[in-house]
Order: sequence, then structure tokens, then C-alpha cells
Amino acid sequence: MINTRERVLNLIGELLDSNILKPMDLKQFVKNYNDFNDPDYVHYEMEEWYKNMGIEQITGEKFSLSSCPFTKEEIQDANEKQEVILCVPNGITRELLGKLFRLDTWALHDPVVSLATETEDCWFRTSMSMTPIDMKSTGIEVMRKCEDENMLPFSIERYLVFIGRMRYLTGKTPDSEYWIWLPRGRYDRSGMLMAGFDRFHTLNVHGWMPQFSASYLGARYGIHPERHLG
Repeated sequence: MINTRERVLNLIGELLDSNILKPMDLKQFVKNYNDFNDPDYVHYEMEEWYKNMGIEQITGEKFSLSSCPFTKEEIQDANEKQEVILCVPNGITRELLGKLFRLDTWALHDPVVSLATETEDCWFRTSMSMTPIDMKSTGIEVMRKCEDENMLPFSIERYLVFIGRMRYLTGKTPDSEYWIWLPRGRYDRSGMLMAGFDRFHTLNVHGWMPQFSASYLGARYGIHPERHLG
């Protein structure tokens, strides 16, 4: 039998999924707003979001995420810096992520694009800016920055989750008429993927040489939890 607490949580999940209620709106229903910075809440909300999006129907399996590795202080810092915390589930292919977020492109199906499926749940934080940074950077420069500053490079799988989450939280599509490099994964043997949205909000992906740069082409980076760095 489902108890009262579970009924309330299920109702909240349904309201969040239908966009009737936004995560930040929940603060008026709780006495302690700091709960939104609690790792357990972040884990619960992220897991329920995936379930309500239909991930169990798409995979045919029960779904769960590992515990959120960010501390309460890190979560609060991310919120203050207008960053979003994401988790890319392990074992979920780019094709399945495309179905989940109603996005499609040739790169989700072409075997010339190397697989970058996560082998464990990948938690990270990243900017919620609607436009990328480091414009005119080459793919090589973006990859070098990730290595030098120990940041998480975007793959097409991570990018799909970012897009889906941004649309859910803001109702808007990021990188409209901009592109970003996707350094994790390869196109053919030496190429690198770049992706973004055209003026019709359609996802476009190209395989290109990583020495290329352009005024409309930039980057996004993921930030690891501090415990990962330790």
C-alpha cells in the first residue's frame, strides 16, 4: 500500500514533469529552503525527472541513480553561480537518450561516431548560460583546457542530457545559432564533433577537424564534485 508521503512525492513528481510546478517553486511548501541544497533532494529530483520522462519505458528496466556526490555547499555554490547539476546515467546509449529527449540527428546512429556511453553515473555541474563560452577556440584548445583544468569534456551523450534539462528548467533551447565542440568521442579517426541548434531550434551535428575555429563556435565544460578531485 502506498503511504501518504509516497502519494505526495508522486504528485510533486507529476507536477514537475508537466511544468505546472518548477523545482524552485517548491520552496514555498517547505519550512527550510536549504533542503533544496541537500544532496538527497538533488538525487531524488533528478531520478524522478528521468522516470517521469519515460526512461523505464524506453529501456524496459527499472531505473535508479547513484547518490549525488556534491556536498550541500557545492550545490548552493552552483545555484548562486547559475549552474545546473546533471547526471548522465551509466549504460544509456546516445540513441536511447535521443528518444528520451525527443531529439534526433544522424550522429546518434552512425557507427563512424565513436561510443561515449557512461560506464558509471556521471554527475557534474555546468553553466546554465544560453550561449557557449570560449568562442573561436579550436577543438584542440578546448580539449587541452579540459585536461589542464581537470574539467569534464562534453560528449554528445552529455550534451543531450544538458539540452533536455535546460528545456525542462527554462523552457528554452540553448546554443540557438551557436555551436560547441564535443571533445569526448571521435568522428571517424581524427575528427571531432561539433553541435548546436539552427534558428528553427533543430539539433545539428557535424564532424570536423579539431584545428577549426569560428566566431560562432565555442565550448561548454563540466565541473567535477570536489570529492572526485580529492
